[in-house]
Amino acid sequence: MNHRVTLFGATLKFRLALASVVVITLCVALATQLVLSRVHQGVQLAVMDLERANAERMANLLSSRVMSLQQALRSLSEDPSFQATLADPVALRARLGHTHTLRTIFARLFVAMADGRVVALYDHNGTHDPGFSIADRPYFQQTLKAGLPLVSAPITSRVSDTPILQFTMPVRGHDGSVLAVLGGALPLDARNLMTEITRDGRVADDPVTTLVIDTAGHILSHRLAERVMQTAQSEPGLLPALQRWARQGRPVEPTGDVMQADGQIVASAGVPLADWLVMRIAREDTLLGGVLAARRDSLLLCAGVAVAGALLLLGVLGWLLRPLTRLQRRALALGNAELPIDQGWPQADGEIGQLSAVLRRAMRDRAASEHEVAALLRKMQLVMATAPIGIAFSRHERLDLVSAEFAALLGWPEGRLEGRPLHEVLDCGQGTTPLGAHIDDAFSAGRPFTAEMQFRRHDGGTLWGRLQGRPVDAADADAGTIWLLEDVTVQRAERERLAWSASHDTLTRLANRETFEARLTALLAQGGDALPSMLMFIDLDHFKRVNDSAGHAAGDKVLREVAQLLTSQVRGSDLPARLGGDEFAVLMPHCERATALRIAERIRAGVQKLGIEHQGTRLQIGTSIGVVDVAAGFGMADLLARADEACYAAKRAGRDAVQLAPT
Repeated sequence: MNHRVTLFGATLKFRLALASVVVITLCVALATQLVLSRVHQGVQLAVMDLERANAERMANLLSSRVMSLQQALRSLSEDPSFQATLADPVALRARLGHTHTLRTIFARLFVAMADGRVVALYDHNGTHDPGFSIADRPYFQQTLKAGLPLVSAPITSRVSDTPILQFTMPVRGHDGSVLAVLGGALPLDARNLMTEITRDGRVADDPVTTLVIDTAGHILSHRLAERVMQTAQSEPGLLPALQRWARQGRPVEPTGDVMQADGQIVASAGVPLADWLVMRIAREDTLLGGVLAARRDSLLLCAGVAVAGALLLLGVLGWLLRPLTRLQRRALALGNAELPIDQGWPQADGEIGQLSAVLRRAMRDRAASEHEVAALLRKMQLVMATAPIGIAFSRHERLDLVSAEFAALLGWPEGRLEGRPLHEVLDCGQGTTPLGAHIDDAFSAGRPFTAEMQFRRHDGGTLWGRLQGRPVDAADADAGTIWLLEDVTVQRAERERLAWSASHDTLTRLANRETFEARLTALLAQGGDALPSMLMFIDLDHFKRVNDSAGHAAGDKVLREVAQLLTSQVRGSDLPARLGGDEFAVLMPHCERATALRIAERIRAGVQKLGIEHQGTRLQIGTSIGVVDVAAGFGMADLLARADEACYAAKRAGRDAVQLAPT
C-alpha cells in the first residue's frame, strides 16, 4: 500500500493536478484582490473628496456667519444718527440700548473711544458706563491702527470671566479717521457661531469629529465641551495634518485640503475673515470597513476553494489504475462522448496504471479546465456585477469582459460591448490627439493611465467619468488591460459650483471683493500696458431707508436690480463687483476717462429710476459715484481710497452725483 501511494505521488499527473489547483487559486486570488484594491482606492478617493467638500461647506457657512456679524456692526457704525451721539456719552448709551438687533445677536456690546476708554457697555445689567479701558487689548489696537473690522483671538472677558470672541468695527468720521471702535462679544459656545457646526447632535463614538481651531493651534469649538481652548496638537489624528499645514506655510483660505495618515482621513478648510480652520477627522477603518472586510473574505474564499478542489481531484485520481484489458476497451472508446470519463478505466500498478492515468488525465484535464474557466469567469462576473464602478478587461485593443455597470455608464445595452474595439467604446472627442496615444504614453512610462473626461454615450448623452487603466502584466502585452470607469458628473458639478461661489457674491451674482481686488492687482502689475484704465466706486443713497421701511427682503431685491443695471450698462471687458453692503465697484481696463464718466452717468440715471412700493409710497434710492484714473505708481489701497473719497465728495455735494477724483 505504501508502494502504491509513493508511486502515485511520483506521477506527472499528480504533480500537474496539484499545480493546476495552485495556479487556479493564485489567479482567482490575484484577480479578486486586484479588483477589490481598485474598488478600495476609488472608495477612499470618493470619501476623501466628500470630506474635503464637507470641510469647505462648513468653512463657507462659518465665513458667512462671521460676515453677517460684521455687517450687523457695520450697519450701526455707519449710521449718521449713531455717529452723532459719540460726543455725548449719555446719548450714546441710550442709542446703544435701542439697538435691538445687535443686542439679540451679541452677548455684550461696547463703544470705546480712540483712547481706549469704554464709554458705553450693554450686558445683562443693561446699558451703562463700565469705567474701564481696553487700550491694552490687542484687538482694539489692531482695529484702531488698521481701521478695519476684525475678530479677536479667544480672550477672557473682564465682565463674565469666560472665554469670548470680540468682533470689532471702526467708527469713522467724515474725514475718514477712526473716532471710536464698536464691538460685540460672543461666547465661544454661542449657538449662532460655531457650536451648531461641531456639536449638531453628534455622539461620542461618531467616526467623524469636527472642530474649529485658530492659527495659534487652540481649539475654539469641539463636540466635547471640555476640549475647547486646549491645544489642537493633542487631538488624536490631527498632528500630521497640522505639521503638513505648518510646513507648507499656507495662508488661511476657503479652498479645502485633505490627507490620509495614521489611519485617519483629515480634511480642512479656512475661514479667512477670522483666521480659523475647520478640521474634520474621520477614522479610515470605520468609513472603509466594508471594503477591507471584503478583501479578507475573498482570501478566505480562495483558500477554501483551493482545499476543496484539491481534495476532490486527489480522490478521483485514485480510480485511475485499471487492468490492461479494460484500458484497451476504454482507449478504443475514447471518442464515445456518451461514456462518462470516470467509467471503464482499469485499476492497476506499473506501466498499465501509468498509461491509464495518462489517458484519463488527458480527458479529465480538458473537462476540468473548461469547468474551472467557466467557474472563474462566473466569479469574476459576480465581482464585477457587485462593484459600484464600471469594470472591463481588454486584449489586443478589444473588450473581452465588461461589467453591466461599465456598459450602463456608457449607454450600451448589457452584453453588446464584448468584442468591440476599445477606441470606439471609449470615444471622448478630446482634442486632436487620440485617446490611445495618451494611454500608450502612460503605459510606456510604467504608470497607470488615469484621466477625467467627458464621454459620448452610445445613447446620445454625455458623461463626465474618471477612467483608470492598468496592464494586467506590464511585461506581457497579451495579458490585456483592466479598466475602471466611475461617474464623476455630480462631483465635477459640485467643484465648479464651489469655485463659482468662492469668487462671486451669492445675492447679486456679481464678482465679490476678493475677485475684484485680485483683478485690480493683476491690472496694476501690467503697468503702462494696461493704461488708460478707470476705477468706479458706487455707494447707494437712501438704501437704509428701504431696509428700515420695507424690510431686508425688499433691500435685497433692490441690490439685485442694481447689480442687473451695472451688468447691462458696463462694457463686456469691465468687471462689476459688490464690495459689501450697498457698496459696488467697476474696474474698467483700457478705458478713456470720458467713456468712464459717460457710463457712470448712465448708471446714476438708471439707479435713480429704481425703487420699491411700500404702504402706498414709492421708496426711491440714488447713488453717489466716485471715478478715479488707474495711474501707474499707485497701489491698490491708494486707488480704492481715492475712489472712496471721490464717492464721499459726491455725497457731500448733495448725493446722486458723479465725482471725478482729482489727478
